[in-house]
This record gives sequence, structure tokens and C-alpha cells, in this order.
Amino acid sequence: MTQRWIVTALGKDQPGIVAGVTKVLYQLGCNLEDSAMTRLEGEFAIMLIFSTPARVSDERLRRAFVPLERKLKLVVHLKALSKQEASAPRAHGQAHLISVYGTDRPGIVFRVADALAKARINITDVHTHRSAGSGPSLYLTLLEVELPPKRSAASLEQHLKRVAKRLGVEMTLRQAEADVL
Repeated sequence: MTQRWIVTALGKDQPGIVAGVTKVLYQLGCNLEDSAMTRLEGEFAIMLIFSTPARVSDERLRRAFVPLERKLKLVVHLKALSKQEASAPRAHGQAHLISVYGTDRPGIVFRVADALAKARINITDVHTHRSAGSGPSLYLTLLEVELPPKRSAASLEQHLKRVAKRLGVEMTLRQAEADVL
């Protein structure tokens, strides 16, 4: 029987991190199923879900990452997924994208995320970017969310307009393209 896992790997951005992590999995016969990998300033972060063949023990898997941790100075964390976690449905509603744009200040992501949580809107992905320039910094947040089946995009849009007004930012909502990763 196969086991599904999630691995996170964090370290100073440098060539070879993605190759190193995926090489460990390839050499053990694992199958990469889902991933998110990105550079944040000078750091690189990997989060991925994979399955192991029955012949790969937990201990063998954990030991396989030790040389990579040392060589690339990574912090690697492995978590075995329970049967319930491994079989959880991936999508619960209609995917939409929310853009938030305004002057940078503390609390933008929290206040938007809190308003969405209170509205029972699930956030599935977040990207943020702060611009650097001669004037005040601008802050851009892109969120992918899932609307529950009984929630209309129009009602969410009205909710977001109220949140945007309180925050002094611009906010837009659009349906996500079906073929976008």
C-alpha cells in the first residue's frame, strides 16, 4: 500500500533546491502529485504532496533527505497524511480570484482574510507583493478563493466593496479560468 506525504523544504535561494528535493523522491520511486514552490526575497520554499511505494519505510524516507539538508542548508519537514487527509476532496466550490491593491500598511492581508473567513469563503492560494520606489510603497495581494455552492459572486462582490472601503484599497473579483493551474 502506498503512503501519501507532504514535505516542506526551506532555505536560502540557490540553484539546485528543486532538483535536489525531486531527485530524492525520484530515487525512492515516489510520485509527485501536487506542489507549490516559490522564492520569497532571498529564501526558497517548497511544499509538495507525493506518494511513496509500499517498499519505502518512513525511516528510509526521512534519512534520504538528511544529505540534502546538509548540502543545501535546508530545513525539511515531512508529514505523513492520514487516510482522511489523503482522500479529502480538492475543490469545494467555484474558484474566483480577488485582487487587492493599495498603499502598503500592516494588516491588509489579515483584514481581508478575516473578512473572507467570517463570510465562510475558503482561501486556497495567496500571493503578495510590495513595490519599492521613491514614493509610498504599494501593496498587491492576489487571493484564489472558493465560493460555497450557495454563495453568489455578486453577493461576495458587494461584501468585498465594503471591506475595500474600510481598508482604503481597491478590490476586484473575477471567476478563475478552469484551465489555470
